[in-house]
Amino acid sequence: MDQLTLDDIHLADTAFWRRDDRDHWFGRFRRERPVAWQAAFDGDGEPTGEGFWSLTRHADVREVSRDTNRFRSGHGTGMFTESDDEAYIVGGMLNRDPPLHTKLRRIVAKIFTPRLLQDLEASMALRARQVIGSISEQGACDFAADIANQMPMGVICDMLDVPETDRPHLQHLTVTALGHGDAEIGDFRNSYQAFLDLNAYGEDLARARRKTPGDDLISVLVAADLDGEKLSDFDIGIYFQLLITAGIETTASSIAQGITFLARHPGQWRAWRDDYECLVATALEEIVRYASPVVHFGRTVAEDTAIRGQAIEAGQKVVIWYNAANRDEDVFDDPDRFDIRRNPNDHVGYGGGGVHHCLGMHLARREMYHFFKLLFETMPDLEVDLDALRPINGMFINGVRALPCTYSPTRLAS
Repeated sequence: MDQLTLDDIHLADTAFWRRDDRDHWFGRFRRERPVAWQAAFDGDGEPTGEGFWSLTRHADVREVSRDTNRFRSGHGTGMFTESDDEAYIVGGMLNRDPPLHTKLRRIVAKIFTPRLLQDLEASMALRARQVIGSISEQGACDFAADIANQMPMGVICDMLDVPETDRPHLQHLTVTALGHGDAEIGDFRNSYQAFLDLNAYGEDLARARRKTPGDDLISVLVAADLDGEKLSDFDIGIYFQLLITAGIETTASSIAQGITFLARHPGQWRAWRDDYECLVATALEEIVRYASPVVHFGRTVAEDTAIRGQAIEAGQKVVIWYNAANRDEDVFDDPDRFDIRRNPNDHVGYGGGGVHHCLGMHLARREMYHFFKLLFETMPDLEVDLDALRPINGMFINGVRALPCTYSPTRLAS
C-alpha cells in the first residue's frame, strides 16, 4: 500500500473494489485531492479515454446534490454518461431532472412520509417476527441471506403485493443489478440485463393490476395521473424496478453491516441492547453513516463551473462519493470511529439532500427499528463469524453476501 500513490488508484477500475484498504485511499483523496480526475474503464477493464471528476468532501457532495441547475441527472447517475433512454431504463425518475422528476416522485412520495408510515408499523413488526422466527430455532444461519435480506425484501414486496414465491428471484436480480463490479456478478452488462428483467416483471404486474386493482403500490401507479395522462406499463415496470432495488438492498446492507459493527464493538452492542429506546435513534444513523450502503452517484455538469478552484466543463461528469463524505474530518469528530451515541450526525447515507434525497429513508429507519428491537430481545447471545464474512465488492452498493452466525435456539411466541 505504501508503495502506491494516488495516481495509481483508479476508482472506476473494478480491481480497486476488491481491495480491503478502500477507506484509506478515499481518505487520501479527501485530504490531498478532493477534486480528482478519474479515468473511465469499459466492461473489460480497459480505459475508454473518457472519465469523470471525483468529489470526496462532504461539502461538495451536499452542493452537487442540491444544485439541480448546474448538476443534472438526465444522462445517468452512475460514473458514465448515458443516453436519456438508457438512463431512464436503469433508474427511472432517479435519472430525471425537475420538473419531470418532481412529478414522477410525487406519485408515491406521500406514502413514504412518517405520518402515513404509521399505518405500516404493525406490518413491519410482524415481518420482523416472521423473518427472525423462521430461523430462531435453528441455532445457526447466514445472517446476510437468511435474516438481513429477508426483512426489507418482505416489507417492500408486501407493499407491492409481490407473490412470496417470486421474491427470492427478485432479490437475486436486485443484487445483480446494483452489484456490478463484484467478481461474482460481473460488469455492467450483467447488471443491465437484471434491470431489464426487473422492468419486465414490473410490467407484468402493471397489466395484472389494470385488470384487478388492489390497494398496493402498483395499483397506485396504475391509477396515477401525470398531467392528464396515465403511466404506461413500460413506465410502471421501471418504477417498480426502482422501488424494489432501493427498497431491498440498501436496507439489507445496513442491517448486515450494522451487526458486524456491533460485533466489533461488543460494549456498544450491550449498551444498545440494555437501553434500546434511548439509543436507537442515534445508533441507526451511525450504522448508515458508517456503512454508506450506496457508495456513489454521478451528475452531468450543465454549464462550465468550478469546484474548489478546479475548472469543470459543461458535459463532463462529476461523481460524489457518499462513503468518503461520511468520513470527512471537517464534519465528524474521529470519523473512523463507530459510535452509536454520535450526535450530531450530518451523514449523507440517505443522499446529500435536495430533490433526489432518499424517498424511502423513513421506511428504512422504521424497518431497522423493529428488526433490531426483536433481534436483541430474542437472540441476546448472537455471534457472527467475522472471519467468514463475504462482502459484495460492487462499485455502487456496499453490501454483504454471506455472514455465518450462531445463537441459542429459541421459539418465538405466536
